[in-house]
Amino acid sequence: MKIDLKQKEKIIALYIFIVGILISVAVPVWQTPDEYTHLRMIGASLGREDFAENIYESIGIPHGRIEHNYDEKVDLGEYKNMLFRKPDYKRMDMLPHMIYPSVIKHFPAVIGILLGVLLGVPSYFALQLGELCCLLFYTIICYYSLKIMPLKKEVMAVIMLFPMSVHQAGSIGYDSVLLPLCFFLTAFVFYLKYEKDVVGLKDIAVLFSTWLIITYIKVPYVFLILLMLIIPLEKIDINLGFIRINENCIKKIRVPAGCIILILGLVMAYLFRGNTHIQNVYGFIVEWRRGLYLLGETGRTWTEFLMISTVGNLGWLDSPMSFSSVLLVYVCLFIFALKRDDVDKHRKLKKWDVFILLGTMLLLCIFVTLSMVNHTIMVTLFGSEYVEGTYEIREAMYQIPYIGGVQGRYYLPFISLLFLAVPQKLYAGEKVVRTAFVILEAGIYIYIMCLLIQRYWIL
Repeated sequence: MKIDLKQKEKIIALYIFIVGILISVAVPVWQTPDEYTHLRMIGASLGREDFAENIYESIGIPHGRIEHNYDEKVDLGEYKNMLFRKPDYKRMDMLPHMIYPSVIKHFPAVIGILLGVLLGVPSYFALQLGELCCLLFYTIICYYSLKIMPLKKEVMAVIMLFPMSVHQAGSIGYDSVLLPLCFFLTAFVFYLKYEKDVVGLKDIAVLFSTWLIITYIKVPYVFLILLMLIIPLEKIDINLGFIRINENCIKKIRVPAGCIILILGLVMAYLFRGNTHIQNVYGFIVEWRRGLYLLGETGRTWTEFLMISTVGNLGWLDSPMSFSSVLLVYVCLFIFALKRDDVDKHRKLKKWDVFILLGTMLLLCIFVTLSMVNHTIMVTLFGSEYVEGTYEIREAMYQIPYIGGVQGRYYLPFISLLFLAVPQKLYAGEKVVRTAFVILEAGIYIYIMCLLIQRYWIL
């Protein structure tokens, strides 16, 4: 039976949701990185400073025993008690006292956890409801992203289905919001480029609203907005009432507008010169030779780890896929990127488009990596990034051997740009592509589930 396009996207979304639930259950409580930290952030956004501690005490399982210790497994008796343990807190102690803007970073998790609190279920299930809502949000946004993506849907689907992506999607961390929004923004730009006849005010509002939320969640991803440069100018027609922004208008104002944006950027950088991110950029510009050296050493030191942790290194980065299996996934992804059909041949990327895709990816790689410079310096000089200590960035750059603390999941929001820039040279029938996709995903998740069961559950 032939599966139409909409059905395919629904099947992929259903598969995302199912494997997300499996991973969420297979990874024990407190074995998702920074889970307790994100609970504290959620509590702070609701004006409840004891929010995380209440849930932690009600679950009754201490963290720290299993992480990074492969010989330690789940205590089944302890786990069974947790499933039936009544909450120690009162409902009124957990409901929002105030709601701060930062709640947007975790809003699916907030909805799920508060629902569990109101229902009075054991805290473990309240936490699971938070994860379930995050996974549902990820699934819905990924579905719509695939639906509007005019080409290379398989590339986007494979990345959305990376075990690392799904692991983050089913967690209460802000990556469960950040990741799908980045996928959507990428797909939406390609939709505007190839599918929309006219790009109007509503389209630009959706584009910039998504970008602003992404930037608010994590500043280094600010450069994703550069993708809009691949949208043909002749398609833009924005009527603001007092002015009509179209191709002619943009060509007239782009140089002065660019200068104004640059000046405003420099002014903002000066006003917020004490900001860690700006200090890092300043140091790497002034000491550019040392900066290039550190980036090179970071690549040489962490390449294999980053490749693995982009695809699948679950838990506290202590449940990695084998490097050979990860390489196989990248090879398959590259082959999917080469694939074209009769429709795709009319949607070729120009050299300018490829330049923007790869240039945006390079900028994001650099700035995401630089975001870990402060962490590396603090750990190297003071033993922890949470202690009080000051340093001079230009001097400190010579006191670290490379940039540490980087993880593959930091690059997930934009890794698709590399494969989207690959020219489509390989013709493949729909049946062949569909079969290859099913085999790849089935193989990945059979492997992942065996890996997690062995890691956490089998003595």
